[in-house]
Order: sequence, then C-alpha cells, then structure tokens
Amino acid sequence: MNDTPTIMIVDDFEKNLILLEAILTSIGYRVIMARNGEEALEKALRKPPDLILLDIMMPKMDGYQVVRRLKEEQRTMIIPIVMLSGLKEVYNRVKALEAGADDFLTKPVNRKELESRIKSLLKVKAYNDYMRSYQEVLQERISGKTEELRTALNSFSRFVPREFLKCLNKQNISDVKLGDQALKEMAILFSDIRSFTSLSEKMTPGENFNFLNSYLKRMNPFIWNNNGFIDKYIGDEIMALFPGGEESALSAAIEMIKYLPIYNTHRRNCGYTPIKIGIGIHSGTVMLGTIGHEIFMQSTVISDAVNLASRLESLTKLYGVSLVVSNNIIFGLKDPTKYNYRFLDKVKVKGKDEPVSVYEVFEGDSQHQIERKRKSREKFEKGVYEYHSNNIEQAYKIFNDIWESGDKDKALNIYRERCEYYLKHGTRMIFENI
Repeated sequence: MNDTPTIMIVDDFEKNLILLEAILTSIGYRVIMARNGEEALEKALRKPPDLILLDIMMPKMDGYQVVRRLKEEQRTMIIPIVMLSGLKEVYNRVKALEAGADDFLTKPVNRKELESRIKSLLKVKAYNDYMRSYQEVLQERISGKTEELRTALNSFSRFVPREFLKCLNKQNISDVKLGDQALKEMAILFSDIRSFTSLSEKMTPGENFNFLNSYLKRMNPFIWNNNGFIDKYIGDEIMALFPGGEESALSAAIEMIKYLPIYNTHRRNCGYTPIKIGIGIHSGTVMLGTIGHEIFMQSTVISDAVNLASRLESLTKLYGVSLVVSNNIIFGLKDPTKYNYRFLDKVKVKGKDEPVSVYEVFEGDSQHQIERKRKSREKFEKGVYEYHSNNIEQAYKIFNDIWESGDKDKALNIYRERCEYYLKHGTRMIFENI
C-alpha cells in the first residue's frame, strides 16, 4: 500500500501546472492535474485526492463554483482545498473561505509557504480520518448495548479530547476512571474576546450561540494544526494545552491573530461589529485528571501555570495589546529572534514572592504596527528597565521622548502615567499586580 499523499492541481494555464507539479513532486507528493473545473470534478469524484490546489479564475466554471460542488458531494466534501489566485484583495480571500475553501494562497506561490500549508492541512485531514475510524470502532465495541449507553459513550467522546486520553495513558474513553491523573510539561494558552459582554447584550440567545460557534469554528483549527488540543470553553474564552511546548502554542496564537482581520472583514460584510481578541501564554508543569463522581465526572487541569496563563491574558486588556507571554515562553523558544517581541513589564502574581517578566509578542500585528514597535523597541525596553530600577526620572524622559516622536501606544502611555504619579507623590503607582 502506497501512503504517499496525492495532490490534485487545477489550473487552465499549462505553465502553472508544470511549475506546481515540479515543486510538489520534488517534495515527494503524487500529483494529478486538471485543466478546468469540469475535469477536476470528474477526476475528484472518480478517485478523491488527499488535497486540491485550485485556481480561481478559470473559464466556464470558476474555482468558487468547483469548491461548492465538491463540498456538496459525500465523497469529496472532506478534501482540504487551497485556492490560488493572483487577486490579492481581502474580499477574494473571504469569498473563497465562504465558498468552502480551507485556505488561500496568492500567486506567485512561495514554495516554503505552500509546503507548510499543505503539511498542516494534511495533518488535520489525517486527524479527522483517525477520528472517523475511531468512532466506527467505538460503534462496533458498543454494539449489542442499549441505545442509552451507546448515546452516552458517543457523547462523552466528543467532550474529552483524544490527546487528553493519551496524556492519561488511556486507549479508550471507557478506560477512564475517576481519579485518573498525570503530571505533564505543557504550554497553556488562554484566548478571550474583548468586550464580549457588551456585544452579547445586543444579541438574542440564538444569535449569541451562533456567533460563538462561528468564531470558535474558525479559531479551533489553528490550535489543532499546531499540535494543541482544547481543554475547555469558558463562555467566549478558549483554554488550550500544547504538549509540544512553547513553539507550538506561540505559533497557534500568532496564526489566530493574523486571521482575525479576515474574519472581521466577513463580519463587516454581514453587517456585524468587528471583534478584538487577547491571548496569554505560559508554560510549566500541569496536573491532568478526572474529578467528580462515578456517575458524573469531567476532565480538568490543575496548576499554578494555568492560573498564570489566564492572568496574562487579562493583561492584554490593560496594555492594549493582542498577545502577552511569560519569560518561560520566550526562553523556551529555539530561536526567539525569529519573532517580533518586546519586554513589557514585571508583574507580581498573587501567591508568588518573585515577580514574573512578561513580554508582548507583536508578530501578528499589522505591518505598520510591527515596524513602529520594532523602531521604538530598544528605547521602550530601556525605559522599562529604568522604571524597575527606580530611575523614574530617566524612565519618564525615555517614555516621553518616544511619545513625542509620534509613537503613541497604550502601554507607553501607562508607563508615562506611572512615572508622573511617582514623581508627584514619591511612591510607585502599582498597576502591575495580577
């Protein structure tokens, strides 16, 4: 049996087909080609490929039509589809995603980006295939049981992630017992929608649930694609665990933030208010296990690291930033210089004697914001160090110089206000307790 993934390329230009075939075969994939939408549908329905790279602008049947047809068919609806186009407007990305595409790349395609997107989508497909097989096996195992038991087991499997079972060294959900527990090193991510309460008050209960499910449906894959799993939803908040560590969690967070403008464009087009999110990440030792009663139990995670990750997410609101991480995350990266970040503050955590250094990762910001923060990063961090060394007058001068240069962000203004308070009253203004 040959396990090499098969990728279909659909394009009406021969040169594009030849170029993509050369790239994909050099990576090790099998390739089949189609020169128009009709041919693509015929070949995909006859023998479904593992993934499809689909051009948008084609005669007779364009890429949007092909996607809709493929997603309507039982045999092809689960195939990951990446749409390719020379059109760069966000509108085209949104239209592709609304048609049912799983991803979008702009021509000319970057080889490394193409390879990375394909690997991620094939990984998700493999996971989905595994879960379908798992459900089939589960159905066989419980055959002969009562319908009530079958329904209970099926429902339970949807509430406990497969990765959680793996952490507990359990093969099947039926093996889990009350009190099962394990100690693991993980990265923890908390994500929250800003001002959700005010948004929620303007919606009916049905609209609330539709909004949350729409949002979560789009954000969850970024966690799964980076080898994480979702521990729980707390209203609009997502708590995710990453056994792979700091790099995986940070990549997921950055991808979530980078995707948000596309999602907000869709919301605007539908007449909805755009949203902002905040993400906090920390890593450390966590205890996973089951609590409750033999009749009703649930999985949970207990750790100071979990509490700190949640508190870091709350700091994003205070400083007006999207992503705050602990020093554990920065020091746990193979190459921190790959990312755009700046030292943000030292915070006192309730119950802890030593302050925690926290950083803003602005890799997911707009290009304008990234350039602005990179330009002022050295002076900003110098000001933060002077502030925590109690050189308040020097710190204030640094922050004020940055401010007067036109770089006016919320974090900078907070430090200016702290320094002004200190210089006026002679005592530090405590903003940093969490």
